[in-house]
Amino acid sequence: MKYDLIFYIAKKTSYCEKTVKRLLGGIGGEVNLVTDATTPTALGEEVSGSLRRCPLAVIVGGLGSYDDDNLATVLSRVFSNSGLTLENMRRLRTQSGEAGYIIRYRSQILLALPDSPQAIEEIFTQKLLDYLTEKLS
Repeated sequence: MKYDLIFYIAKKTSYCEKTVKRLLGGIGGEVNLVTDATTPTALGEEVSGSLRRCPLAVIVGGLGSYDDDNLATVLSRVFSNSGLTLENMRRLRTQSGEAGYIIRYRSQILLALPDSPQAIEEIFTQKLLDYLTEKLS
């Protein structure tokens, strides 16, 4: 399964990249493209291109921001105009309270992860890995 990795207003990129590659590599994931975005518009372009290329797009970062660039805010604006419902979106929480999101639409999945290798480790439970394997195989 190929996926694109998009860093959005991220700081710990090399550590997070290694963590995501290791965890998704364990279920046959292979990174197709690693890119970055620093504005909501650039993020939209990267996600759109990614989902045309791959069934999985992984966004790291942007969840800790407190302004209009916050990833959760950006995603809620984007998806409020689409046919997605809460059944398509799930919040993924860590024990420390950090959150990520998984959004499924048809045969594509978007994962939004915090900019923390430790939080990414906590979010990637066996249940999530099994789900990704099932939906993307």
